[in-house]
Amino acid sequence: MSYDVLVIGGGPAGSVLARRLALDGARVALLTGPAVAGCEGLSARTRDLLAAEGLEPARACLRGPAPRGGEWGAGRAVAGCEWLADRAHLATFLRGAAVAAGVVLRHGTVVHVQRRAAGWRVESRTAGTHEAPLLVDARGRRGPEQRGPLLLALGQSFRRVAAGAPRTRIHPLRDGWCWLVEERDAVWVQLVGRPRQRHPAEWLAAAVAQIPALASALEGATATAPAIARPAHARLGRPSEDAALWRVGDAALALDPLSGQGVYEALRGARLVATALRSVLDGGDAGLARRFVAERGQDTWRRAVAAAAAFYGENAARGAFWSQTADAYTALVPPLPARAPSIERRPVLEDGRIRERPVLVTTAQPRGVWQVDGVPIVDLLEYLRLADGACVTGAATALARPPAAVASAVRWLAGAGTLPSRGAPPISAGG
Repeated sequence: MSYDVLVIGGGPAGSVLARRLALDGARVALLTGPAVAGCEGLSARTRDLLAAEGLEPARACLRGPAPRGGEWGAGRAVAGCEWLADRAHLATFLRGAAVAAGVVLRHGTVVHVQRRAAGWRVESRTAGTHEAPLLVDARGRRGPEQRGPLLLALGQSFRRVAAGAPRTRIHPLRDGWCWLVEERDAVWVQLVGRPRQRHPAEWLAAAVAQIPALASALEGATATAPAIARPAHARLGRPSEDAALWRVGDAALALDPLSGQGVYEALRGARLVATALRSVLDGGDAGLARRFVAERGQDTWRRAVAAAAAFYGENAARGAFWSQTADAYTALVPPLPARAPSIERRPVLEDGRIRERPVLVTTAQPRGVWQVDGVPIVDLLEYLRLADGACVTGAATALARPPAAVASAVRWLAGAGTLPSRGAPPISAGG
């Protein structure tokens, strides 16, 4: 069977992307190894994103919401809630949803990936050989990257004697931090810190000595599986120069687990790349589609790194691990220089496809803003600059948009300090 797209890696990002493409009519093969065990904490917006994808039954894989507690910074209490999922169960469900949409699923470890004149040839140890003109790599943290300080996450499951109410907690340690999950008679402990700092058993013992809640949860508990170690550093994968190779999930963007948004960003990235690939398969400009994905990845990276720097900085007084990690994140993405507002042509999403449109670029919005509440910002600026007696009603008529939406866009311009007075923002070919 011939395919339009090969997707390597059946985690949440790879499975959701493959399913999206198949629903849009593409012939897709998903090549994957076994699902990885472990516990994952999901936010409310991750659940909402699954529902928006038509994956409402995936909520059956989630448990909760579990109240979240603990401490952070200078005695600051942690509050909130999160939904819990077994990584392997969630991955299995999403792969099944992809198959139901028409994706061909093949299990087996990929042993060779070859670029050929007509596209890609992928060989699997047990699933044979597959070819397609487009390849999506969703195999996790690999390849050229820009990365934050190296971190390791060590997770282990336990069974405890006394059942308890479900809850999660987060606590700083002298040289890392701990995420603790308690569910009835099960406990999941995840420690994050620098790699190779000590033996896993010593690392856990040190955490137990520092966190009374962890000591209580593990009293009399028995490990039910070996510890699982995985990289936890934030990374931004460098886009491939090959227009037929795309990356998604942790292969494209991975966040520090302290952000708690890893699955959300993986799913959001899958939607984004699927949209870009649909544009390409429909004959759209591949360069424009790749630029669209890259700009949004860089914007997410900047915001995530700044957030990580702030989180680690709250505990800087605890010792070198915290201050050095915060400093490393801070240095990774320097503040953007102030710039005068300008109009540039950038790739945007319009009617499900990627097209180039004029956008308003400011210091606060370096990627540019195309629309606010469906109102094209540059068109609105032009009307406000040129029309005699410019008003919301007149703009609504000129732009064929509801007056309430135009009023919202005008308020946004006022808040951004870009309402025209005398003259318009300078025009730039920009990019």
